[in-house]
Amino acid sequence: MNAKESTKVERNLCVLFADVSGSTRLYEKLGDKEALHAVERCINRMTRATEQFKGRVIKTIGDEVMAVFDSAEAGMDAVLVYQETYNEKVDDLPPVRGIKLSIRIGFHFGPAIEDAKDVFGDTVNTAARMAGLAKAGQIITTADSVAALPALLQQSTREIDAL
Repeated sequence: MNAKESTKVERNLCVLFADVSGSTRLYEKLGDKEALHAVERCINRMTRATEQFKGRVIKTIGDEVMAVFDSAEAGMDAVLVYQETYNEKVDDLPPVRGIKLSIRIGFHFGPAIEDAKDVFGDTVNTAARMAGLAKAGQIITTADSVAALPALLQQSTREIDAL
């Protein structure tokens, strides 16, 4: 085993993707500099919410944040704050030239491989797919993630038809 392999750790993580909806139109309408400033404000608010629940931002990819948490519960707590508090704060941001930004979120809890400061595996892919299915202001997760939550948080979810 070489030194590079020894940094890889497999464990259960809650992987979250949060995307700023409306940013593409914003870039088209405002140009790069002004749109980037608006998107950065949203990402900064999501980063603070992640840190509040002891999560860590793995990376930002354009207008999207990828974060991880040690438990499904911590991830759910964070996304509820995104939705209830930070999403409202983003909603409170004035529309920029008529374009309203919002956040859409997907997360999944399961086995992932941590390597240095990044995370890999099917859990990451599933979380990204969930974010892709979410509409503006919506959180989508998987049945496996809901099953890993405490009973009280499970009750705060609702099941949708298979996608």
